[in-house]
Amino acid sequence: MAKTIEGICKLCGQQKQLTFEHVPPERAFNSVAIKAFSPKITIDMMTGAGGRKPWDFSGLSGKVNQRGSGGFFLCSDCNSKTGSWYISEYIRLANIFHDIIETNKLKPGISCSFQLIDLYPLRILKAIMTMYCDINNGCMGDDQLREFLLDKESCEFDGEKYKVYLYMASPGMRRISGISAISYNRIGFVMTSEIGCYPIGTVLFINKPDTFTPNGLLINSFAEYKYNDKCNIDVVGIPYFEINSLLPLDYRSKDKFN
Repeated sequence: MAKTIEGICKLCGQQKQLTFEHVPPERAFNSVAIKAFSPKITIDMMTGAGGRKPWDFSGLSGKVNQRGSGGFFLCSDCNSKTGSWYISEYIRLANIFHDIIETNKLKPGISCSFQLIDLYPLRILKAIMTMYCDINNGCMGDDQLREFLLDKESCEFDGEKYKVYLYMASPGMRRISGISAISYNRIGFVMTSEIGCYPIGTVLFINKPDTFTPNGLLINSFAEYKYNDKCNIDVVGIPYFEINSLLPLDYRSKDKFN
């Protein structure tokens, strides 16, 4: 019998039995064991304490999760609904990205253009936003977002508040970060959350300043399609990034670290 725990479902907000959910989905290359570290170790890795490079996990103690990254985020009802409605299309996108990376032997730092055939855009956007609700609390305090995700037909996505960017992520480190504030000179604070795990990387911005131009491909237009709309999508200039640190929005190559 699958393990369950009692808690507040991140999506419907009700006190229920929660079931384990993979983030990203298990069949989107998230089926291998991972090691989770304590907050102190995580901060040390982010700041390079002791001269350790942020991708060097050797000798660090942590909790090994044999199931891949994820947690007890959703009740079984929400997990089942969003899984059957949205996740299979996200998995399909992950396999497409994997094939593009492998077939073309891509090197991080380049940008690519191609066409995605017979895609369900709204389902992909909803899969991504469901994962951001998983790793953040209370649907980020947004009942409209909750309704958008729990009604598979809804296209009522607040594209002014939320900006979702897509990139291709190289193998190696993964980065799953909840909402954080990053300060930029002349721009101020940027609120962001990121899920970067081979081969798909996504970044969510909340109330992004107009003067801030992120890396990645903006996919807010995916909300303009209906649930059963299948179409071809031209992907122009999507970047292929490597992840070598736990810092959000950090895509430096290893030789760029001091």
